[in-house]
Amino acid sequence: MISPSELSMFITASYAKADSGLMTPPQRYIVPKRYTLTFATLAPAATQTQQLQIGANADFFLTRMTYMATNAGAAQTYSSAIIPQWRIQITDSGSDEQFYNAPADINSIAGPGWVGADVMAEPYPRLVTGRSTLTLQASSYEAANTYSVDLILHGVLVKTYDA
Repeated sequence: MISPSELSMFITASYAKADSGLMTPPQRYIVPKRYTLTFATLAPAATQTQQLQIGANADFFLTRMTYMATNAGAAQTYSSAIIPQWRIQITDSGSDEQFYNAPADINSIAGPGWVGADVMAEPYPRLVTGRSTLTLQASSYEAANTYSVDLILHGVLVKTYDA
């Protein structure tokens, strides 16, 4: 997991080119943010799509993803936790890029919500600019079970204002 000071330096470096040449660079502040997308009852061999709108007032730096899977609301313990067999593709309308060259297994990009913060951290924060839409497409390759999954995108909003 990236430390707060490393994240701050990464964010500052991300805006360095835009800020160069300005007599007074703008001020920025960082706000922790989580976006939750619910994929309800994804049946075997089915696909669902969700869209997430990033607000116009800030950029979002994605630092990690987690998920929580349920099967008709049944109680779970650590030993009976559901491990969904899903593939996910995320497309960013701001950069017109897909996050992965092909849909990735959810367990390779996101960890169950109860594990530590170091699990499934992005190698470095991913910038999603304000006014962008993320399109997330989930496809099940499960043989028999239908699950609901909350996919949580963790990161920070970076808000810019004039000094």
